[in-house]
Amino acid sequence: MDEAVQLALRQNPSILQQVQALKLQRGVVLVAQSTLLPQLVMTGTYSKTDPALLHTSGRTSTTSGPSLDLLAVPAGTSVPPTGGPLPAGTATVPLNQIFGNVSSALAGPTDTWVVQLYIQQTLWNGGADIAARRQARISEDAAYYQLRDTIDQIVANVRTQFDQILLDRALIQVQEESVNLLQSQLADQRSRFEAGTVPQFNVLQAETQLENQIPQLITARNNYRIAQLTLARTLGIPADQQYASDEPLPVAGMLTYSPIQYDLASALAVARASRPFLKVQRSNVLAGVENVTVQAAGFQPTITAQAGLEQRSDPTSTQLTKTREGWFLGLSGSWNIFDGFRTYGNVKQARASLEQAKATFDDAVRQVELEVATAVSNLRNSQETIISTQKAIEEAREALRLSNERLAAGTGTQLDVLNAQTQLTTAETNFVQAEYNYSAYVIEFQRSTATEIKYNNEFDSATARPSTLTAGEASKAAKFRHDSPLDPDKPATAKAKRISLTPPAGKVDLRTND
Repeated sequence: MDEAVQLALRQNPSILQQVQALKLQRGVVLVAQSTLLPQLVMTGTYSKTDPALLHTSGRTSTTSGPSLDLLAVPAGTSVPPTGGPLPAGTATVPLNQIFGNVSSALAGPTDTWVVQLYIQQTLWNGGADIAARRQARISEDAAYYQLRDTIDQIVANVRTQFDQILLDRALIQVQEESVNLLQSQLADQRSRFEAGTVPQFNVLQAETQLENQIPQLITARNNYRIAQLTLARTLGIPADQQYASDEPLPVAGMLTYSPIQYDLASALAVARASRPFLKVQRSNVLAGVENVTVQAAGFQPTITAQAGLEQRSDPTSTQLTKTREGWFLGLSGSWNIFDGFRTYGNVKQARASLEQAKATFDDAVRQVELEVATAVSNLRNSQETIISTQKAIEEAREALRLSNERLAAGTGTQLDVLNAQTQLTTAETNFVQAEYNYSAYVIEFQRSTATEIKYNNEFDSATARPSTLTAGEASKAAKFRHDSPLDPDKPATAKAKRISLTPPAGKVDLRTND
């Protein structure tokens, strides 16, 4: 079993997935934290403009070129055909005196570039960035609590499935013993029938009893194979190794009965304080409180500061190598005075999600209490069943011995022997099943109260852990095994912690418990 649990801790898919969830949440924390730090930005632009867009016209009052004359023809004077002389006394006015000389030029360079290096920092956005970082850190904590809960669940699954294999193997032995006894009984009745001391009915009855018992043996063997395949999947063993033989995962060991001490009131208190499952739900409540703050920040303005250096091409020159440099700084702000009730809707959703998280947490507490109470009740029941079945086996064996003696002496019947054999098989089956049940309920009790120590210690001590789990993550995972979301060093506001103080938020140290 130790080898099986260690293998599961190293390569079980659920644990490997949760390890990646830790890394994912760490990335979320870094993203949320980045909004609180200054942003160093470098930008650059280059543009080339068509000269036609920059071509402009102008005029001057004097010109050195030829003048253009505007004809002033008196009224009633006839103008000769083109090329003919003008009438005498016609006045002329130079056009240059009216419009001036027309000239054209480029308004600026066709190639420009700008490079900026600046620091940008959000000064205020309603506390959204701070709350978002707290929310991300709480979610990261929840991922570590979820890893501890996954470890507890996988350890319990492996131990239970391992015991299931032992149970099915023990049931095979019980059925084989029963079949062997029935075969010997059939052989005895056949010899007696051939000797003429018993009727053929006795032989038929023995054959019927044997044939009815063989299917139970076949079923037990099939259950044994299926139990091995189930455990192999939990251990993350490749399929080509699982289905290579009829016995893919032979195991060593046998079912044993080792009573433990338990008290319902103490178990409930320990479970409320220590179950990683409840710590996850409690963390979800804390994260929900921070989310309300994040969404409510939309009602407030956002103020950002910028400061940096700029270098650009000289706008008065067409040479790109001529530049101008300088610094700049400033503040910018924005405030959504009315956003169509979007922020109001976001806050409403966040508050509803918070109430859902609180209700889920309360229900989770009741679920854990039910699991603990059920485990304690089942422990008590299976313990009483073991005592009863042990006595039943002793009585059934004695009854079989007496019925065989009576049959040999001629004072008993074959039916008495067959009935005694059936009762013995039933008693042995019940005893083995009761042993398995007690072991399974012990495992469930330890899982529901988070009191399993041995394999959790192996995970924390690097004896068995996934290779994808870094040393830093493993150290934090070991710490979170005993931490509570309500510890003073945890990222949560005082308001959030007050909301989650019920049920009991105490912390129980289980490191010295067995």
